[in-house]
Amino acid sequence: MQRISFPPRGPFLDALKARVDTYFAESGQRQTGNWRLYLKTLFAYGLAIGSYVMLVWGVDHWWSALLAAFCLVQGYVLIAFNVMHDGAHGSYSTKRWLNWVMGASMDVIGGSQMLWRQKHNMLHHTYTNVEGKDDDIAIGALMRLSPHQPWKPWHRLQQWYAPVLYSLLTLYWMLFSDWQKMVTGRIGDTPLQHRAWWETPYFVLTKVIYLGYTLVLPMMFHPMWLVVLCFVGMHLLFGFTLSIVFQLAHTVEGAAFLQPDGNGKMQDEWAVHQVRTTADFAPKSWLATFYMGGLNFQVEHHLFHKVSHVHYPALSRIVRETCAEFDVPYHSFASVGMALKAHFRFLRRMGQQPAMA
Repeated sequence: MQRISFPPRGPFLDALKARVDTYFAESGQRQTGNWRLYLKTLFAYGLAIGSYVMLVWGVDHWWSALLAAFCLVQGYVLIAFNVMHDGAHGSYSTKRWLNWVMGASMDVIGGSQMLWRQKHNMLHHTYTNVEGKDDDIAIGALMRLSPHQPWKPWHRLQQWYAPVLYSLLTLYWMLFSDWQKMVTGRIGDTPLQHRAWWETPYFVLTKVIYLGYTLVLPMMFHPMWLVVLCFVGMHLLFGFTLSIVFQLAHTVEGAAFLQPDGNGKMQDEWAVHQVRTTADFAPKSWLATFYMGGLNFQVEHHLFHKVSHVHYPALSRIVRETCAEFDVPYHSFASVGMALKAHFRFLRRMGQQPAMA
């Protein structure tokens, strides 16, 4: 497997880090989470637990079951975007154990924190949009999410069937992908890091616990077919929500898809690569920032993933100005709607047959 390297860090990242450090020093804030993040954590878990209790023991009508299931999914989404994501990146708290606990929210909602840290933190955040290394754009032959991926005739329709595939994300993780990675010991072509003795049994145990509280326990109080129907429906909504938010950050018009040269050397230094391959969206929307855990500020997140998302709106001005000063392209869409249009236009373009040499 080819080893990929980036050029040495240049003045762009040096200036950017110095300005961000100055901001935190002058504002007197920690770079990790604060009371706002802790309140969001209580709200997200409160919504999820309350909705779960209502769904299993408190619903009397089909409409109340739908409402409880919808609210439970929103609780899961808030936990994933706001709590798990910061915890897994080590930006939730200055305490390492607390970051691990918050990152373990991934295990609570059906995923795997251990695999997420390697798949997302290491591969995606290092080799963003690099074909063969970034597993986030590797959907096999079903979709073409990079100009460096082979084209298939059915890709002409991918902008139409993409939402269906997006909705299968969490079911795919939980039932197949996570298990495949653990058994093969690889994420794509990249071997998993060395695992501690307890990580494999912990992985199995958390999967069993998740299926226990989402399927087995509800079946003690409701018909099996109804529980399975609700389980699948919730995952379709959950998977679509997670997928579409992450897609709007990298697979949109304007985002670059860069590959190493024959010697494994990337064109740009790491920080410039992150900016060129990433896009912000809806930066002025308080609701989008609250709901998505600051993931609408993806440029800032990729540059400063050890900084909690509660600080991204303030950092975005610094990043934007520094990019302009160093002539680094900074992509930002004014609204979620504009980003969605840019994503589906990108899918349509990737679905067109490449010109033959």
